[in-house]
Amino acid sequence: MADAQGSVDTGNPEAPAAPAAPVESVAAVAPTPTNLDLATIQNEDLRGWAETKGFQNGTTENVLNSYHNLEKLFGADKAGHTITLPTDDATPEQRGEFFTKLGRPGDATGYGLKPAEGEDTQFAEWAGAAFHKAGLSTAQAGEIAEAWAEFSGGHIKSASDQSEINATNAVADLKKEWGAAYDQNVAGIERTAAALGMTGDQLVGLRTAMGPKDAMLLVHSLGMKIGDDTFEGGENRATGVMTPAQAKATLDELMGSEEFNKAWLDKMHPNHKNVVSKKSELSRLIAGELPVAI
Repeated sequence: MADAQGSVDTGNPEAPAAPAAPVESVAAVAPTPTNLDLATIQNEDLRGWAETKGFQNGTTENVLNSYHNLEKLFGADKAGHTITLPTDDATPEQRGEFFTKLGRPGDATGYGLKPAEGEDTQFAEWAGAAFHKAGLSTAQAGEIAEAWAEFSGGHIKSASDQSEINATNAVADLKKEWGAAYDQNVAGIERTAAALGMTGDQLVGLRTAMGPKDAMLLVHSLGMKIGDDTFEGGENRATGVMTPAQAKATLDELMGSEEFNKAWLDKMHPNHKNVVSKKSELSRLIAGELPVAI
């Protein structure tokens, strides 16, 4: 007897499959963003600041994104290193704190300023106090001190060079003015300065104030007036050498003498040889030369 239920092979249809269970979505459903509840913030200042920024209309993601962008702008490594400029009405203490953050040392000695060679500590102490009051950092003060040293060094060298030039010009002028009497007059200046008790520093100060030439002329004039180095008429006690001006004045006076001219013009005059020798001596002195020994 044939089976009551057929098979696939016999052509009987397969029983219908049971309906599948509903498949849940793999991706989680994203929650709907909600605005920040600023009412939960206890700090009134912070809550007021947040409200002025409009954070009550933003979400947590908005706030975090704002902070993230701010950190990218300043850098996480700069946290705690930012400063705020003092206002116009800031107290001295607030300004001092600001300068300290910029690198100002605790006091003026913190700059470590040293006086230049040959100088006392007065300028370095003054500069340190001025730098500290102005709020300069150690690096800034160092740069200014270095620039000043370079400038002052060049200025001192320039002044020294000019002093040497002035001294050289003074010697040249006096050699021309004093002629053969230059060496004796310089020696006379030294003796006059010693007689007056003038120190080396005083002579240097006099030369700086008046200039080398005028200082030498002044001391020479003092020596002439006290009669230490001169005969009446301006001749030196030791050598009797006149300056060109003195020699010319003497010759002009002699040439105005009838007796001198008579002896000079008359070769047979008993004093002719002496007059000719005197005129020759004075002429050489006028030219700045020493007389020729006969």
